[in-house]
Amino acid sequence: MTGLDSNILVYALDPLLPEHERAKRAVLNLDGWYLNSTVIHEAYHALVFRRKMKPTDAVEKLVELLRDDRTHFLNQTKQVSLLALALAEKYNLGGRDSLIIGCYLYHGVDRIFTHDEEILKLEAVDFRGKRVKFEDPISARSSKIS
Repeated sequence: MTGLDSNILVYALDPLLPEHERAKRAVLNLDGWYLNSTVIHEAYHALVFRRKMKPTDAVEKLVELLRDDRTHFLNQTKQVSLLALALAEKYNLGGRDSLIIGCYLYHGVDRIFTHDEEILKLEAVDFRGKRVKFEDPISARSSKIS
């Protein structure tokens, strides 16, 4: 299954963004997806403080997503944090990016949907015998959205 980055959630949940339809379609075409607390709270922050969505509307959208049967929620533990710190050092990632990627990698997720150019440049991360690749489902070049 596919892990979702917070930027994909923001695009999918904010109908005023030009990327909205592509992101929403990409997510809804999946049989299921993985999320974690960092992704949820980053998305909330972006929707409320950058996109100026009402907090009650952002919470409603995120709660609905969390309650969707297709949503699988991954916990972040001390072991995930240790792996994420090692990833941050090895791949020169920021703290939240390394935590998101580390959580997905730790739990065996092999693909992450993101629109983050710096992460997409990596193409994939190989670490401790696990691999996760990055895909941009809303890019005009993406074969996922035709």
